[in-house]
Amino acid sequence: MKAMHSGHVSSDRLGEAARHGSLEGLRDWERGHVETCEQCRGLYAGYRLTDKLLSAGWRETILPESAIQVEAVPGGPARFLARLRPNARSLVPAALAVCLVALVALGVLLPQFVTAPGASSSRSPIGSAAWAASHSVAPSATPQPVPTASTAAAQTQGTGTGKAPGGIAAASPTSPPSSASLAPLSVSDLPGWPVMWSPDGAHLLVAGGSGWSNERAIEILDQSGRVTGSFSADSATWVDSNTVAAATDAKGPGGQDTISLVNLSGHVTATLSGKYGASGSGAVLLGSATGLVAVASMGGWGPSSSSFFIWNGHSAGQSHDGIPIGFSRDGKKIAVLHSSGGSGGNSSGWLEIVSSSTLATEASFPHMSIHVPTQGDGPGYGPEVAFSPDGDWLFVSGTLVDLSHGSTVRTGDGGWLPDGSLLTSNGGKILRWQGTHSTPDARFQSGGSVSTSLHGEVVEYFGDGRQPLLLTSGGSVRQLQLQGVTSLDDAQLAPNGAAFAFSGRGARGGVTQLAQLK
Repeated sequence: MKAMHSGHVSSDRLGEAARHGSLEGLRDWERGHVETCEQCRGLYAGYRLTDKLLSAGWRETILPESAIQVEAVPGGPARFLARLRPNARSLVPAALAVCLVALVALGVLLPQFVTAPGASSSRSPIGSAAWAASHSVAPSATPQPVPTASTAAAQTQGTGTGKAPGGIAAASPTSPPSSASLAPLSVSDLPGWPVMWSPDGAHLLVAGGSGWSNERAIEILDQSGRVTGSFSADSATWVDSNTVAAATDAKGPGGQDTISLVNLSGHVTATLSGKYGASGSGAVLLGSATGLVAVASMGGWGPSSSSFFIWNGHSAGQSHDGIPIGFSRDGKKIAVLHSSGGSGGNSSGWLEIVSSSTLATEASFPHMSIHVPTQGDGPGYGPEVAFSPDGDWLFVSGTLVDLSHGSTVRTGDGGWLPDGSLLTSNGGKILRWQGTHSTPDARFQSGGSVSTSLHGEVVEYFGDGRQPLLLTSGGSVRQLQLQGVTSLDDAQLAPNGAAFAFSGRGARGGVTQLAQLK
């Protein structure tokens, strides 16, 4: 990620670029700024249209003398009034001048209205071939509220809906944001919560009961909700898209903990025995999605005696101090927490980045203190930790860590998008982060939470009765219709964007369901 330049591009520079018909003459930061700035982009489009109008062919016509009437001009007041009366000689150039001014004004001002503040930021990038060929601005994808009887009454009484933080209109909970709504979704009930999607999004782990600690039945479902296998374990995590690692605590004093690899049918394909404490004691079982699993030894989340090793299904490697909290997308790096203690379901400590193949240190930040939840949805502990697609940033439970400089910024909860930007919900606004710089995304409503997919889809969901919104990978925003569901507490979008699992409330109590998006 790169920080964006703060200044606008001067009108002289934009005019010069428009005359050459390309942004190539601009500096790198100027091109990057025009790509993200609605005002500069609209001004550039206005100059382009004006240039086209001025360079168009103009035809000069000379009127014959017979077409010009010559009259005697009276003196006094009559002479003065006669001078004000238009004739053919003065009317033609005046009309041409008025038309030219109107065309120039239209060329400059029209794009400004098209790109007025609050329009969607989902237009094609200025650097793309499609945009450069057309020099036009795509219409906004911002969903517009459709008035209902209740909102119409409120407007009649002068109450309105008000404004949310950041100037984003706060829609009524009963008013759908877009007429381009999906039909009621195909949903299937889930046997429990929490859930965990496979790396390819084709399967889903669902744990019965609440949380992953203490042995319980865990089912493997395909994307349609059909059960393909089941097993019992205290915790589980995806090792890759076809394999699950499951941990079971020892039964009785002196017993052996067991970590097994399970296929999609629920059959055990490999077993590792020993004293690990990888589930009920609060330690960690963490899958890489590329065939590796990190196993924490005895010691759990405490400030001492915490270590882990890597198991590839055939052999276990040497141990390394700390608690593994996240693998990079390619499985080559591991984020490690060196705990200094914690309370209230959170552990604090400093961060280290190590190689998954050698466990050699690649970056160390002893000055940094990060907080990781040790309880919650997930494989026994549930930290929300994810590397950026390029591996240069780490998102840790609502905090963005710059792995190049060791700095942190609080962002709110959310997830990564394929282009390397981070989308979060913070302070009633949905923010899009490029590096440590954030801008509100006006395509979403205020007050929602977001779940992202590796394919580029986003679901915004609410706990106040509003129906979820879907931002497709193509940039369109649509409203999802969930029948019988009054609010959502949590939603997990599949990595491929084809479905999402959610828990919430219905007319008759709690619901956990799987909805198909494609």
